[in-house]
Amino acid sequence: MAGLGIQKRGTGIARVGLSKGTLPDFNKDGKITKADVLIGRGVIKKAKGGQAKVKKVMKEFKSGTLHSGKKGPVVKSRKQAIAIALSEAGLSKKKK
Repeated sequence: MAGLGIQKRGTGIARVGLSKGTLPDFNKDGKITKADVLIGRGVIKKAKGGQAKVKKVMKEFKSGTLHSGKKGPVVKSRKQAIAIALSEAGLSKKKK
């Protein structure tokens, strides 16, 4: 590695602000795992915050307060609720 604070693509893990010999915990699970190393190298993209939005919308659907618009009718279809959740989270449906 060139020097601390300088990160070139594919050269290793960014160690900005860490002491020598330590690795960052990108997953925030309390352990340094292979996934942390791959995220640091840029091989795996770190998850954004879409799952939290999907969880919130599906909770609204289960409680019966999810509407198909600001003042539209209450959503009764699970498939429609999933479509709304993914749309609001900015995600796409998984392929089979």
